[in-house]
Order: sequence, then C-alpha cells, then structure tokens
Amino acid sequence: MTDDESKIEIQRATVEQTALVHQFLQPFISRDQLLTRTEADIQNLITKGFIATLDQKIVGFAAVEVYSRKMAELQCLAVDPSIQGQGIGQRLVELCVEQAKSEGVLELMAITANEKIFRRCGFDYSLPMQKRALFISTSPRD
Repeated sequence: MTDDESKIEIQRATVEQTALVHQFLQPFISRDQLLTRTEADIQNLITKGFIATLDQKIVGFAAVEVYSRKMAELQCLAVDPSIQGQGIGQRLVELCVEQAKSEGVLELMAITANEKIFRRCGFDYSLPMQKRALFISTSPRD
C-alpha cells in the first residue's frame, strides 16, 4: 500500500459537494472521457454517488442512476490520472454495485470507452441468456 493509498478516503457524496464534483469532472468531460454534465445533472446524481478524497481534495467520483427496479446505470466514474491504478476506481465501482443491490435493482449497466475496469469488477457485454444492445449514432459528434 502506498502512502497516498492509505490517505485516500471514500465516502457517500453529499449535495453540498455538488459544485466541487462538477468542477472535478470538467477535465474528463473536456477530454471526451465523460458525457457533458451540468451542475444540475450532478445534483440529481450526487446522493447516489461516492467521492474519493486525498488530503480533502476530490480525486474520484462515481454514481448510480436508478431508472427502475430492473435497471440502473453506473455513471461518471472518474479518478484523478495522477493516482490511477491504485484500486480507487474499482472500489468506487464496487460501492455503486452495492448501492444498486441495496435498492433492489436487478441489473446495473455501465457505458464506457474503457472497459477494463468494469470487466475486472464482473461486468460483461451482456447478461447470460439475454439480448445485446446495439447502437447507432443519429448525429455527428463535435
């Protein structure tokens, strides 16, 4: 365990942290690693989210958006690039899975361009014996 790793705290996010989380996510959004989120979007997600901090600075975030008892989505997974590879993202994913389970959600999905972390956490392309989602872009990306 590195010195940084032992100082990292992960806890449930609070509404009071909305602006700080929004600010933390901006670099990931500007690099097209996350979808654009307004501060209002984050405020709607924050109470189902988790924040990783190092020396009281946000270094990670992830949240669960519950659509129905059947389906929820893990959203906004982001970890500060300077401390990636220390298990923070995996722990955030695990907490989101636990959150979905505690709410009785049957399936949790994650839409990502970086599948490795999700595959390590047990996510797969489809659930056994189920159909797969296929996508088409209906508008060009900037």
